[in-house]
Formats: sequence, structure tokens, C-alpha cells
Amino acid sequence: MKVQYRWDLFCHVVDNLGDIGVTWRLARQLVAEHQQQVRLFLDDFRAFSHICPQVQLRAAEQTIAGVQIVPWTRQLQSTPGDVVIEMFGCRLSDAFIAQIGKAQPRPVWLNLEHLSAEALVDLHHLKPSPQSGGVQKFFYYPGFTDKTGGLIREANLIAQRDNWQMQPSAKRIAMRTLGLPPPPDHALTVLLFSYARQRLEGWLHTMASSERPVALWVCPGPVMTAIHSWLDMELQTGQVTSRGSLSIYALPYVAQERFDELLWAADVCIVRGEDSFMRAQWAAKPFIWNIYPQEDSAHDRKLDAFLDRYLAGADADLRDTVIHFWTAWNRGLDLAPAWLEYMNSLPTLQRHALKWSRALLAQTDLASQIVHDVSRLQDIRPRAAAAR
Repeated sequence: MKVQYRWDLFCHVVDNLGDIGVTWRLARQLVAEHQQQVRLFLDDFRAFSHICPQVQLRAAEQTIAGVQIVPWTRQLQSTPGDVVIEMFGCRLSDAFIAQIGKAQPRPVWLNLEHLSAEALVDLHHLKPSPQSGGVQKFFYYPGFTDKTGGLIREANLIAQRDNWQMQPSAKRIAMRTLGLPPPPDHALTVLLFSYARQRLEGWLHTMASSERPVALWVCPGPVMTAIHSWLDMELQTGQVTSRGSLSIYALPYVAQERFDELLWAADVCIVRGEDSFMRAQWAAKPFIWNIYPQEDSAHDRKLDAFLDRYLAGADADLRDTVIHFWTAWNRGLDLAPAWLEYMNSLPTLQRHALKWSRALLAQTDLASQIVHDVSRLQDIRPRAAAAR
């Protein structure tokens, strides 16, 4: 019988939404599939509302999808649960850390790190980090091998994707759900969820001049500035405008379930950060990852490490095509030549994306793995403290 633990998840919300995106998916899955008690501490309810529109911005406490959601400052008056997870190294308050040290038995304390394909995560996964007072904190790494914590994937995700994509008018349904007009018949649909980027003009002009209609679905964010500059007008949320063969849609923020459907409906997905990066892979669509830039160029190593895994076994032409466009996007180069090459290889890219997605299914998902690992760590401790 599965043991029910009390989980405290802490998330410092950044405007890129990747941190809260991963956190919210994990929290809901722990409740829905593993019957765990989850309390989520957040510091920015307004940013959270972009992906969870039903959240009440000023509520002292609320429960959504079975997850108890409380303000970040609530930790000052809270007793730790059986499991404490710092999402992506967010810093807990000194008062809460002191409570961890006093708790008997002590909670399992994890620092859930950012997803990476680098080999080092296999070496550091579940390594202890001694804290003051004799408390142990463990590094927990999601990843692409069985030596890591795995990847977020709900139990019914692939079946949902396949059933949704079987609809004869999936693209029309995706837009109708958002109150937007359908894309042109036989249009290539491109989902754009990117960080700020210059030099989009050549790419946009190439799509506007193409023989095939193109529907560019632009998610809210800083990349819209470059779109506005090329259009010489400012698109409001929900508006659609056309230039030649290119129709540009200014999408609203959407709940995570709707975002998944947009990925499933698109022909090409340009994504950023961590949450959408992983969801594009589960969508089994050709995608480009706009990785978050870091001052020490650590992002280049992370990008190369993922491409090495993603393209392992691919033929030289496909490998070159993917690397050319990913490099052009992430280094701010002219996109037009690499885009044309990418489009010429689209059927092959689609087959590769589906093969990759299927290969990832061999792994245990992150929520299941973390529940297993927490149970193992709890087994070497006294029984969990009484419920708060």
C-alpha cells in the first residue's frame, strides 16, 4: 500500500514561467496519481495566474486540483511536512530551515534541480549536501537516463495527445477554444514561445513569401517586440493580422492543458525555458529550444549536451539541419537560410520527433520516481511525524 506523505514544495516564480510550470505539474501529479498531500508555497500569485487562471490572487489559503496553495511568507508560521522540496534551489527562510532541524523525525529535504542532459547530473543525482545542525539535503536531478529522477509525464498524457490529434480539425479546435479564427486551409502552423530576440525580419519575410500559408501562433512574452517592429504595428492579445502568406496570431496566456493542445496542434514548436521544452518533446513535434542564456555560457554546454542525446543515431543531414537552425536561433543569427533547410526536412524531422518521444517512454516519470526515492529515504528513518 502506498504511504501518503505531506509534501511542501517551494517555488520562487520568475516571469519566464518555466519554474512554476514544472512545479505546478509536479504538485498536481503527486496528488492525482500518487494520493499525496501537497502544500505549495509561492511568492508571485499574479505570474502563477497566467497558467492557472482560477487562482485567487489575495487568498491566504486555497486549494486547486487538490493542492493546498499558500503565500511564500506562510513558511514563517509553518511546521515542515514529511518531504520538503526546494524547486530549483530557491532559498527557504532561516525560520523554516530551523524548523527542519528541530523536526523529529526530520523531513526528507530535496533540492530539485533544473533539467539537463549533461553527464554530470548522473553523478550528482541524490548526492547528500550536509547542512548546519547535522541536517542532510539531497540534490535531485531530473534527466534523460535511468540514473536520474526522470521526466515529468502524466500517466495518461500520451493517450490524451494521440486522441486529441486524431480529431480531423485539431488546429481549428485549438484556435476556437481561444476565441480566435482558424488558420488558413493547409497552413503550416508554428507555435512561437521565445525569449526576446532580434533579427527576426528575414525569417518573417521568408514565411510571408512562401507558397504555403503559414500561421504563426505567438505566445505572450518579450519576443512580441520584434514582431511588432516588423509589422510596424502593435498587435493586441486576441488579434490576427496577415502579411502575404503569413498570418500572425497574438495568443493570450492559457492554462497548461490548453498550452499542451497548442503544441499538439502545431507543426513546428519554438519553445523556451524548461516546462515548454519538455512538453514539446512529449508533443512529438519538430521543435527548437530557445535556451535561457547564462553569463558564463553554461547554456551552450547544456544545449550541446541535449543535442548530442536528441540526435544520437540521426543521419548526418538531419543532424546538420537541426544544429543549423537551433544555433541560428540561440545565437541571434539570420534565420532565413536555416529555416528553408528546416522546412525541406520537415517530414524527416517529424518522424525523428516521434521516435524520440517514444524512446523517452522507457523511463519512469519524475513524480513516480521521486515518490519511490522519498519512500526509500523515509524507510531508514523513524516513522513520519503526526499530521499537522
